[in-house]
Amino acid sequence: MLLALRILTVPVLLFFSTFAYAGDYDFRLHNRSSGWIIDGFYTYQNGRWSNNWLHKPIRSGQGVNMHWASDEGNCVVPFRVKWRDYGSEDHRLDWCKGVSHVYMKDRGFSWD
Repeated sequence: MLLALRILTVPVLLFFSTFAYAGDYDFRLHNRSSGWIIDGFYTYQNGRWSNNWLHKPIRSGQGVNMHWASDEGNCVVPFRVKWRDYGSEDHRLDWCKGVSHVYMKDRGFSWD
């Protein structure tokens, strides 16, 4: 009886752990610049840039929760950050590595 329970439990746990991971591309975008304002965040997929993800600007020292609506496609997806009164910068990140936070800085970015 115990063996039968184990045999049934393992596939169920595997199914739910896979399901819980699917779509889990939520992260927090932080503005760690010395005073610049982020006006736009875009991803490049299927040969084109997305619409702006941001509904309002992110001031220095602030952050905003971001929700990636899909877990399909490549893990390494370029993204673009548009800075007010400066222009935009393009970056690349492997989103499948469990990105929880993206920290935009005066030069470049970091993540954890």
